[in-house]
Amino acid sequence: MIIRINSVESTIEIFYKDYIHLHGFLKLNAEDHSNNKLYTIIVQVLSEQTISDYIFTRQKLRNVKMTEYIEAELESELQYVIQGRPILCIENDKNTKEVKSHVTNVFFLIEDLMENRTLQPHLMKISEDQSDIHEDLRYIFPPDGIFMGNLASEKKVEVYFPFKYLMYHFFIAGATGMGKSNLNQVFIDGLLQHNAQIILGEKGTKISMLAIDMHDEYALGCIKYGVNDICKTSGYNKDLFGSWFYLYPNKGIPPAELKSLATPCLVNYQEITPEDLFTTGSFNDLQAGAIYSAYRSDQENYIENLLTDGYRPPGGHDEKTMAAIRRRMHWLEYSDMFQSSVASKLPEIVLKLEKGNVIIFNASMISDLEQFLFNSILARTLFDIRKSLKSSSDIVTLEKKLIQNLPKNFYENYKANLKNVYIKTGTTVKDPSELPIIIFTIEEAPSILRPEMMRHNNVFKDISRQGRKFNLGLEVISQQYSPIDESILSNMNTVINLPLRSEKEKAVAAQMLGGGIQRSDLESLTGTRGIALISGIWLTNFQKLKIPLYDEYFEQYSKRFYENFAKKVASSAPPPTSLP
Repeated sequence: MIIRINSVESTIEIFYKDYIHLHGFLKLNAEDHSNNKLYTIIVQVLSEQTISDYIFTRQKLRNVKMTEYIEAELESELQYVIQGRPILCIENDKNTKEVKSHVTNVFFLIEDLMENRTLQPHLMKISEDQSDIHEDLRYIFPPDGIFMGNLASEKKVEVYFPFKYLMYHFFIAGATGMGKSNLNQVFIDGLLQHNAQIILGEKGTKISMLAIDMHDEYALGCIKYGVNDICKTSGYNKDLFGSWFYLYPNKGIPPAELKSLATPCLVNYQEITPEDLFTTGSFNDLQAGAIYSAYRSDQENYIENLLTDGYRPPGGHDEKTMAAIRRRMHWLEYSDMFQSSVASKLPEIVLKLEKGNVIIFNASMISDLEQFLFNSILARTLFDIRKSLKSSSDIVTLEKKLIQNLPKNFYENYKANLKNVYIKTGTTVKDPSELPIIIFTIEEAPSILRPEMMRHNNVFKDISRQGRKFNLGLEVISQQYSPIDESILSNMNTVINLPLRSEKEKAVAAQMLGGGIQRSDLESLTGTRGIALISGIWLTNFQKLKIPLYDEYFEQYSKRFYENFAKKVASSAPPPTSLP
């Protein structure tokens, strides 16, 4: 048996007799007799060659000589050379029975153990029993997160997205029809399961999500089941869903099944800042300066002023500049969602997310500009609130900062909620880490996250850099990587890559996923709907994920979970009281 350490590529090379499929795993054992410890190392297979191909390749690249030792191995029962990355090291102390699992920096740990001669490559052995690998792999994928699927090569291993990394942002990429919406349905279901457990008394904080639904399929289901079925099965639980969960454009018509669980989206002009406007179009520096001048001059009416022919803000701005601004903003005059001096829904939406609820926003019947502006206003409002909260120690300071940072119209309508939502004890305010994690989805990402949209202040760029400090996370969904601004991509700490069509996008995907991923790994996904490569800061190496079809998942698991949840809530409710 030959086991070699490749320090340059942080891999282990194993000469083995059997074929192991790509993304499979091998268990190695080694004993430290002096300290009476047993080490179990799980290696993820990255590539595999026959021994003859391996020797031929090394001779061409590195001028490897055919020694008698290698010739003897070629004539033995060994047939394959497996190159793998160690992803888990379990240290079992036979004296104390203490078990330690190491899931990060595993290769460096192995090198340290080799340096002090605790481990020696030629004394490591391949475990005779490989059938229980799935038990060891659960150290890497503990169930303290949101369920997303199973390992493609080890179906008994469930994959969870750890709660503590949700605010580190994640990117879902894939061609049309490859399963992005199905994955998001599974994700939303897992999020609601977590919130249900919190309602039943488990430790932790709830998670909120604004799910932008471009095809109006999450609520009633892509095929058969959706969030509405979860709502019905859980007994229309108010703690889990509030009084509504379905948000639709003002003057739209919600589906009949959702009418009692829906509310229209309506936002005031007075709640829009210049930064929000910049997410809807490419404004040059002169135009941005004129918009800021109009805002400083008359915050309450600046949008109506900018839409008025002949208006010029202080500062001597050119009429051509003002005409260009009107052209870029004229769509606001025809929007049913954005109007002046109306009863805005924004304070209610913000409150719902601050309390740990899921909102499904039907964006199928509105323009991209309306979607982008609403998403920006909501994200910027919550970001400003939580930044103010982070730098405040008491409610008085918080109120002063919010007055300074938020549009007056919004603050006046939201201030009644401050004590109920943000007070910890007495007048002391909570830290943002004590509030629900809020996830913002960005659909059609290339349209809103292009480099030219990042020229001026952009809330999504700011959240990608700083959001984790305030429990704010981004879920970016796209068919492409390449048009998206590099500052956004570089801060996506988890990437879930479903099959891609474009050769150009596959090349970018390989760079984004990292971890020694090969082009063949991406090509292996071609046409395989529901299979994804996942890479994240919580994983030593990328993994191949099999995402369940949501309807099957709901029937086999979720339905029973929410039925049990409804029973537990009913059994813990106080008995009804009535007068004698």
